[in-house]
Amino acid sequence: MRVQPILFTAAGIGITLFCWLGVNFLGPLGALIKMLTPFSAVYLGMRYGVKAAGVVVFACCLILAGLVSTHAMIAFLALYGVGAILLPYFLHRSISWDKVILYTGAVTGCLVAISVLVVTVVNGLSLSAVVNQAVQIWMDEGLALKHTAAMTADQIKEFDQFVQLIRDYLQGAFFGLFIANIIAMQALNLVVFQRVKVQGEYYKGPSFSRWQTQPQLIWLLIIGGFLQLVPHHVVQTVGWNILLVILPLYFFQGLAVVHYFLRHKNYPRSVKSMLYLLLLVVNPLPVIVTSVGVFDLWIDFRRPRQKQI
Repeated sequence: MRVQPILFTAAGIGITLFCWLGVNFLGPLGALIKMLTPFSAVYLGMRYGVKAAGVVVFACCLILAGLVSTHAMIAFLALYGVGAILLPYFLHRSISWDKVILYTGAVTGCLVAISVLVVTVVNGLSLSAVVNQAVQIWMDEGLALKHTAAMTADQIKEFDQFVQLIRDYLQGAFFGLFIANIIAMQALNLVVFQRVKVQGEYYKGPSFSRWQTQPQLIWLLIIGGFLQLVPHHVVQTVGWNILLVILPLYFFQGLAVVHYFLRHKNYPRSVKSMLYLLLLVVNPLPVIVTSVGVFDLWIDFRRPRQKQI
């Protein structure tokens, strides 16, 4: 075996563990970097074959099991390891990039669901208790800010009330947010890989400016919306979780429409980047972009139109 693959694999293991364990102190930036945990394995899997990705994942699992805990190893494998292997596996088979994200997200989501069920059965816990524990871990990371920030007693009280509201929301929306996060993570790693892709590798499928969701997904959007009208908390929670998965897909379809019209504009790249950032964070622009994605199913904003003479 050549020296270069060995060195790249060792570096990939180190970068993967750093993204998984070493970025919590960076706040929101750390959360973004953590979503890139599978990237090193994906890159090596595309450059040297899927086995290289498997070596990185296996080595990280052994290190986590020895240094942290078995639970940390299982969490890493379910959340990041499986996807890190599946992404290059599907890409090597020239599957359309949007289906690669869908398949990887679906398999990862199913494995995580199975892992959660196994934990509940083995430990004799209820599903709600496991969800509450996961939410509490997330909240503990946020509550650490309270001890580092200089806040008055009234500010601490308001902060605690806000945290309680967030906790209640996360407990109800846990599954929808979780699945949406998995899909977003696969898409992010695919986008980053496209920027540093191995020479000779390419994606099959439509360009992002021409991308559309499957038309059948509109029924899930309609069902999720109607369930919000049912005066029952459990039914409304199910509907809201459906919407949390489907609405981001239409948001990205709306972004694809925007990208289509900006593609040939002679704006500097910095201006285009700022426009996309505004569409992500400034209300009500994300709602407008999502609406564009939904109505694109019927209006087809990107269809060539004849100029009126």
